[in-house]
Amino acid sequence: MNNELNDALENIKMISGVENVILVQKDGLPIASAGVWFSKDEVFAVSSATCAIFGVAHLIHGDFKYLLMESETSKVFIASLPYDSNYFLTITTAPRVNLAALFIEMRSSLSQISFLLQQYVDGRLPPLRSYSQDETQHVLKGFSVAESTYSTHSLSRSILSLDRSQALSIRTILRQVKDSIPNIDSVFLALNGGVRISLDSFTNDRLAAMSFALYDASERVVQTLRNSSLDSVLCETERTRHILYSIPNGVFSLWVDKNSQKLGLMRLLLKHYIDEIKRILSSVSAMKPSIPKDLRELLLSGTADRKLLLAREEP
Repeated sequence: MNNELNDALENIKMISGVENVILVQKDGLPIASAGVWFSKDEVFAVSSATCAIFGVAHLIHGDFKYLLMESETSKVFIASLPYDSNYFLTITTAPRVNLAALFIEMRSSLSQISFLLQQYVDGRLPPLRSYSQDETQHVLKGFSVAESTYSTHSLSRSILSLDRSQALSIRTILRQVKDSIPNIDSVFLALNGGVRISLDSFTNDRLAAMSFALYDASERVVQTLRNSSLDSVLCETERTRHILYSIPNGVFSLWVDKNSQKLGLMRLLLKHYIDEIKRILSSVSAMKPSIPKDLRELLLSGTADRKLLLAREEP
């Protein structure tokens, strides 16, 4: 069975531009791989990083089929196996991979891998791991390498301040997007600092927050694997395409019917609008958020026995 699995992965690896292919359990354990790595540590690093975004994608899109993360230096492709959400494929590629050939090969390969797992793997692979609260805390403590008990906390994202003219200009662009692409469910910007810009009178904050979380998790994966900045994310389900683009201090989010328009044409249209949004936001004033002194002391102070100490500055 291992040979058959490896052959299925090698078929994908043979596509021009594909560098690595890994079959991963949803807890981050690599099952089989084909690629150009020189050590097992690199395989485990890719598996553990992508299992995080796999979990976020499933939380937001329960029926998601695949997710594509694109940067200037590479693409990272995550595909859910049909009929078995406990496993997924992670594929890393060169920036100019033939996506059409990859998608075509994936259709048959995913079904073959899913069949092999159902027929031969039952009971032979390590069980999926789950952790108690104490075990989780122990794992998290393992990431701390500082010798002192003092921690430095910082906020890296800026808060934007848009004037009425800038907000109206962005809304005009969003209206043009909706007019040029049929069957759009939702289109909006989710900016840092809680700013939501959409065509609706009341923006769906939950939808905006989920979109931002999906992009943020994808960005961390790309930075971990490739040390590169993320440009866009494409998540496809049975019915919907969710497209995310990086904009200054925020995310452009589009939810559209999967069969409304060809993906290539849609991405070509969006490129112009994204450039216009970036141009407007590049002139927007931004400021770093700060934590009031009283609140900072409340959150970060502690006694010798690690109980919370309430510290307040007298007026």
